[in-house]
Amino acid sequence: MNDMKLRNQKIDLFGRSMILNISGIALNLVGVYLVVWGFHASAGDNDTLYKILGFSLVITTISSLIILKGIFLYSYIARALVGGLFIVSGLIKANDPWGFAFKLEEYFAPDGLSFDYPFFEWFEPYSLQLSVIICIAEIVLGVAVIVGGKIKLTSWLLVVMMLFFSWLTWYTTSCNDSQMAAVKSGVEFNRQCVTDCGCFGDALRGSVGRSLTPIESFWKDLTLFYFVLIIFFNQWKIKLNSVRENWAMVPASLLVVAFFCWVFGWIFPFFYALFVLLGAFVVGNLNIGKIGKPWKMAIFVAFISLIFSVYTTMYLPLKDYRPYRIGNNIREEMNKGVAGVSEFVFRYEDKSTGKQIEVSDKDWNESYSNTDKYTFVDRVEKVISEGVDSPIKDFRAAVDYENLTEEDKQVPVIDSIGVTVSSVSLHNEDFITAKSAYGIDTISVLEYDPEYYPDSLYTIGPKFTILADPGQRFEIDLTNYLITTDNVFLMTIRDIESVNLSHIADFKSLYEKATEKGVPFFVLSPATQEQISKFKRENDFNPTFLSFDGVEVKIIVRSNPGLVLVRKGTVIDKWPCRSVPEFENVYEEFIQK
Repeated sequence: MNDMKLRNQKIDLFGRSMILNISGIALNLVGVYLVVWGFHASAGDNDTLYKILGFSLVITTISSLIILKGIFLYSYIARALVGGLFIVSGLIKANDPWGFAFKLEEYFAPDGLSFDYPFFEWFEPYSLQLSVIICIAEIVLGVAVIVGGKIKLTSWLLVVMMLFFSWLTWYTTSCNDSQMAAVKSGVEFNRQCVTDCGCFGDALRGSVGRSLTPIESFWKDLTLFYFVLIIFFNQWKIKLNSVRENWAMVPASLLVVAFFCWVFGWIFPFFYALFVLLGAFVVGNLNIGKIGKPWKMAIFVAFISLIFSVYTTMYLPLKDYRPYRIGNNIREEMNKGVAGVSEFVFRYEDKSTGKQIEVSDKDWNESYSNTDKYTFVDRVEKVISEGVDSPIKDFRAAVDYENLTEEDKQVPVIDSIGVTVSSVSLHNEDFITAKSAYGIDTISVLEYDPEYYPDSLYTIGPKFTILADPGQRFEIDLTNYLITTDNVFLMTIRDIESVNLSHIADFKSLYEKATEKGVPFFVLSPATQEQISKFKRENDFNPTFLSFDGVEVKIIVRSNPGLVLVRKGTVIDKWPCRSVPEFENVYEEFIQK
């Protein structure tokens, strides 16, 4: 009797043919890969072939799996893939809740998602709370789908979540496409598009060199949604795992997690996933009142994830993927960019044939200026290879000389400049005009290049000088000093109105002792002069504030305020406000050597 029951279970799992169904699942996965590849830019001229092959494999194999009753078997593969990915995705964001919160703020901003859907703006003050909730939800759902806990509720939540995420990445893609079209046509685009969905925080940019583009994120979500639907349509068969099923599902899902550990260069997610899965099994079997086993497992995973998220919110990410991580050199990160390669092409219409031809700058000659033979159509820029932005683009620290206090002026580097406003020499600048059929361009003489403004198309006007504004304020740029000096403390304040004041005394003590030892100490902040003056007065804290980009200061240290020690441009260490070190300890460990 038991043998007969076991055979029936095997038939139900493997369907009518184990070999054919396993082969169908493998080919279906290949088909999904080909479809996604076909819509990726790297497919090139073969995109149509990949799409045809991919869709053909997906349709035929899913049909055969339905006929041969292999869909239930496929749901195990889908559960391992979806569960492993959700755990990693949630944990990567939980590692840096503030970073994900900043991304949500971009979406909720008036010129972001709220531009078309104003009610989203209501969520902006709760970005951090939402960030933590989403991280925990992803990890809990990932574990639930692996162990088969409350699968009906889990599968419905997964479908709703993936519907929203897929719509969001589609919206982001369409916004960026509209922006590019507006730029090309010269139309004003009065809104802000999110260029990175933040699906994996900064982990992809910090490990493989770049984040997913909006269209890549969209296809990632569609692919994930496909596997979620396979789970959804099998929910009536899926139960809480037996011991035997756990021996299959846990290693399979851990393999998925291990793959992403390799991608992100961080082994911690593997051990975290192993811990929460094993812990869920232990807690699930405890006798705790009338709480069901799946709920006990979910509560345990949510609790552990909450502790982790709160810790990284209050202190710093466990793994720092940002360009300002400890050991990185700021100057090197500023110079890692690769310039794009492009060429300008002239389009002419051949009057004898009516066809348009393209001529590159280097191939252009006087014959194309013959208006009896050719009609000029346009001059366009063709991209040969895309450029790569530097990881650090906006590290620039400066201070308005007129805003310096007497204490600021005694800082050695500022005092050594030895200037006064009256002695500042402001430079006049020379310009020329380039007149064409499309209007007049005003070009700085220093930027004028005859290759891009050929005499056949442009009439170059005489040079003229624009006088500098005598009332222009003098700004001291200390960027180079900060990344070349031996040791410098950089305190960061991203939002001076909501700064954590409970630890200002620690910063004040460190500042005073650093000044006594001749170690420079500056504050980087986007705050206004009025805000800075108020802050100094109310806290009796008078370091030199340097004007700094608001987005960049969020990247350096998530804590508000935070502290960084930099030596000749290299980040030696960084601390959140709750862990500001004693100056003596830092001096002995890092500076006195």
